[in-house]
Amino acid sequence: MLEAQRGAFFADLPVSLALRRDRLRRAVLMIEKNADALCDALAADQPNQDSDSARLIEVAPALAALRTAIDGVGRWMRPKGGRSLLARLRGAGDYVEYLPVGVIGIAAPASLPLLRTAGILAGALAAGNRVTLKFDAASEQLGRLIGELAPDFFDPLELAVASDGDFAQQPFDLLVTSEPQEGDGVMIARSGPSPVILGRSADFAKAADNVIARKRLKGGSAPLAPDYLLVPEEQEEAIASWLWRAAMQPGANEAALPGAEQQRLARLLDNARARGGEVMTAEPRGAGMPLHIIRHASEDMLVMQEEFRGLILPLRNYARIEDAIATIHRRPPPLAITYFGRDAAERRHVLEHTLSSAIAIDGRVPSAAKADAGMTLNIDHGEAGFRRFSRTRHVCRQPLAGFARASARDGGDDLGGAAPALH
Repeated sequence: MLEAQRGAFFADLPVSLALRRDRLRRAVLMIEKNADALCDALAADQPNQDSDSARLIEVAPALAALRTAIDGVGRWMRPKGGRSLLARLRGAGDYVEYLPVGVIGIAAPASLPLLRTAGILAGALAAGNRVTLKFDAASEQLGRLIGELAPDFFDPLELAVASDGDFAQQPFDLLVTSEPQEGDGVMIARSGPSPVILGRSADFAKAADNVIARKRLKGGSAPLAPDYLLVPEEQEEAIASWLWRAAMQPGANEAALPGAEQQRLARLLDNARARGGEVMTAEPRGAGMPLHIIRHASEDMLVMQEEFRGLILPLRNYARIEDAIATIHRRPPPLAITYFGRDAAERRHVLEHTLSSAIAIDGRVPSAAKADAGMTLNIDHGEAGFRRFSRTRHVCRQPLAGFARASARDGGDDLGGAAPALH
């Protein structure tokens, strides 16, 4: 299939704007017309997610990412530089154009699989490439469904869904994976755990209510759920107390953790205690699962090193806001950062010195699906995704006749004695 796709790719050059938009529109139609089935498949693959949340968190923003590409691709593919007659007369007629890469292999991420795959696909198709998809074993139902739907909307030479176990070993022109690969492979940026920063000017009682409410969503497994707190060192005891009070309030009847996950939770808590942590377990009155607050959490604890989506909330101390930011930077950029505080200068400092897919100020959590604004939770989207899957080519042209001598006299050797960059 790969060689057939590559042959079709070369036969199709140059890839017109109309064809790029047509492929993107077909991707939109595939998702739009089968939204209910896709939501059900996502819910089946992820026990902590239901069909309604799948629609909100994945399907709607996936469509937004593809529509953004449809609207923007005409601008993105315009060459940059001196293509005009006047530029050539001035001896500045060089320009940059953006060409497709070829056949791209996409190993769909296990986390937010439809959303992230659609974001990657939007950039790849907008750039004029052909694609082969391979879904993770954790997305079995989604992968099966997309495999059944794709032939109704795409020629397999345009978009194919693979099931081969040696997918990563095939000689794609570009291989996109969720893990680093040697050679020309590309790593999709992973999201780190999502922190909450409590500034000294925060209303700790309100912040605690907000954090606990969000943490309890889907038993701590919601995509924007807080993973750990960064708190002023002298206020840790007070903040832990407010969190414990909020966690003691009756909550929803969350599904119990599977046996293996319960054992892992116990291991994380035991490790935290052994390394000097204080575990405060809040068992809410009436309904709701216990929530474990870990005071004095440190970097050497497993709870700060392993990803665990459950009702466990470590508290990391900081002396200065710069220390809190440094803690965030030790991990991949998070999906979301939440900041509580009334100090405008500190808030600006956090905004300017952190990276994330979303940031919530004082608990105003951004919706995972703002289709009208074109917001998605994907790392690469819009023009950045288009650029990522394009081959940049510098087109160097001689000035028009009669101006070449003046250009050479004024500017000398265009290369300046340096070897050209081949990228």
